Amino acid sequence: MNKDLFSRSGLSLDRLRSFLEVAEAGSIAKSAPDSLSRQAQVSRQIGELETYFETELTVRRGKTIALSPAGERLAVLVRQQFDDLQGFINEQRKLPRTFRIGAGASMLEWMVIPAAGGIRKVLGNAALNLKSMRSRELVEAVRDGAVDFAVVREDALSEEQRAKTSLRVARLSFHLCVARSLLGTRPRSWLAQSEQWTALPWAAMAGGGQLDQEVRQAVEAACGRFVPAVECTSLLQVRELVACGACAGVLPSIGMKRLAEEQVLSREFEPLMNYGRPLVLHWNDRQMRRRGIEKPVLEKLASHLAHPARKVT
Repeated sequence: MNKDLFSRSGLSLDRLRSFLEVAEAGSIAKSAPDSLSRQAQVSRQIGELETYFETELTVRRGKTIALSPAGERLAVLVRQQFDDLQGFINEQRKLPRTFRIGAGASMLEWMVIPAAGGIRKVLGNAALNLKSMRSRELVEAVRDGAVDFAVVREDALSEEQRAKTSLRVARLSFHLCVARSLLGTRPRSWLAQSEQWTALPWAAMAGGGQLDQEVRQAVEAACGRFVPAVECTSLLQVRELVACGACAGVLPSIGMKRLAEEQVLSREFEPLMNYGRPLVLHWNDRQMRRRGIEKPVLEKLASHLAHPARKVT
């Protein structure tokens, strides 16, 4: 046993819990929004941890605080240790293990949820905790152990991560989808006439993401302008607007599976023909070793994500 760890006061599970709550909430105020006394207690506990570790765990930025590099490292260590302790408790209670899987909101619904049965089977009938985040955020969450696995864009990873800690699960193509009711008496071939696209009531995402920018630029290049009828926060909302006949929109191939062909027409969106987006299953090797997950299990998970509708094996 490391005697130095216990030679000084100031270290406790409660202090570490408070620190982790602040790290995950982003500030002391957000970690205890309804209690000024609790905020004061948390601030004091973080100060006591800084004295114990002899380093700054937070830095002030304006009126708020952020984690210092040492604080970020400590948050990862605390989260891992708490996860391991909770896992031990669950083992003794004969409870299933829990795994956290992250993806964008649309990929959770279109890829992860349909594959959930197979994923649980591969992980020994584990419980799943699904997290919705953008790819860049998910890469950080995997690095820090906040999620166990993530479905992310391949281009969000470094070359080393692509080679060592990812498996490709899909390559998305993109399609212009229009309800038949919006075309009226126009023939299907009208969709190929890009100069006419401004006549459509478009649904588009408003977040300024990479895909949204590509769609807007493509329509503007073809028609000179792009004025969406409805701006959304996700591809799920774009799909629903297409499905109910309110708008036209560009959807990835995986998001078209449940659109009724007799009600919605589609064709490959030519400006994005070379924009195929590979999606990968990404993990952290250290986290996998801690959780006892080896490469064959990861390969089975990737297979279920790539073919979510197939029979569970």
